[in-house]
Amino acid sequence: MARILVVDDTPISVQLMNLTLTKQGHEVRSADNGAQGVAAAKEWRPDLVIMDVMMPEMDGYEATRRIRANTPTALTPIIVVTAQDTLEEKMAAFEAGADDYMSKPFEPVELIARVEVHLKRAQLAPSGLGPGRPKAAGFVLACFSLRGGSGVSTLASSLAVSLAQTWSQPTLLLDMVLVGGHAALLLNVPASRSWADMAGSPPEEFDAAYVNQHLIAHQSGVRVLPSPVHVREAELVNPEHVKAALDILQANYDLLVADLPHDFRDTTLAVLDRSAVILMPFSPELASIRSVAAALEVFQALEYAPEQIRLILNWTFPKSGLPPPEIEKALKKKIDLTLSYDRDLLIRSINKGEPVTLGEVTSPLGVQLEDYAYALTREVAGGLASDTPSDAWRRVTQRSGKPSPSKKS
Repeated sequence: MARILVVDDTPISVQLMNLTLTKQGHEVRSADNGAQGVAAAKEWRPDLVIMDVMMPEMDGYEATRRIRANTPTALTPIIVVTAQDTLEEKMAAFEAGADDYMSKPFEPVELIARVEVHLKRAQLAPSGLGPGRPKAAGFVLACFSLRGGSGVSTLASSLAVSLAQTWSQPTLLLDMVLVGGHAALLLNVPASRSWADMAGSPPEEFDAAYVNQHLIAHQSGVRVLPSPVHVREAELVNPEHVKAALDILQANYDLLVADLPHDFRDTTLAVLDRSAVILMPFSPELASIRSVAAALEVFQALEYAPEQIRLILNWTFPKSGLPPPEIEKALKKKIDLTLSYDRDLLIRSINKGEPVTLGEVTSPLGVQLEDYAYALTREVAGGLASDTPSDAWRRVTQRSGKPSPSKKS
């Protein structure tokens, strides 16, 4: 049973929601306008809020913003339900901090389904980052390329999901593509909070609770810090914001995956400097290989350890392509992994917002990514796993024949 607050000034809507939700065993309270809704949320601390838009005294957008701004209710799921069914209204709802949007009139079965989804996500969300655990800084796995279209974001989201599922540990996915990042889209979660929101405060004022309220939970156990929704907001995020956030996140997460942009701007370097492993996906064609060579030169100048850099050959077309031995000879570096070609699978994955390692784990590509995520983190994450093996861990160790000594079969 969950406690649900309905903020709506239309009696019939309130009655229908009350009836629908109480039949599911939930406790429901209501407020007649936005101001009352904010006060009720602060006092009652509901598990979920259903918010109308057009109300007297204070509209639903402002009420949503105020609930988000209040630390005790900052992570409370908010579903906006309104008769104003336009793209502009939907965008306004998400910009205010809503997690979901429904149009009136609504079907009770849809309301129930959406409520249950957000209640489940809320259970997966961080309960509050502490001031720092007595352990080493979290393991940062960066995905980077100087050339677009090489599969950086797809690789990052798939590996993050696989790590969370394999080790049964909360895993963080950082979307550092501050202009046009797609981490939230690839996981099909609302970008209701982002780097831009967090950058609204000076980095010296960051604390665990503040950073925590900007993370979005995914069903796999991944927590996402999305990129700004609007291009102009990218300018709000500077290297000091990134470093301050990483100080806190690395102290509270054992596994972090970073989706990096195709450049060496200061915010990118702030993450690369902390990365234990840097994965560089590329295609078997000349322009992509030249980009890899250029990046390797920069990494050498920055004195990154050669073993820290891993090359991922992503076979992005069905035929032809330069032979891997020639690529290795040209780059003077071994290819760590060659991903199989599966165009249709990747298109389905992107369009559904369901990483391959979540929905297609038995496909050749799903198996490759799941096994690789395990191999990359086995030494650092083996001691983190619980005594109850996950399905993902069982699959991987059965294939590899090398279970982590800390795990019980």
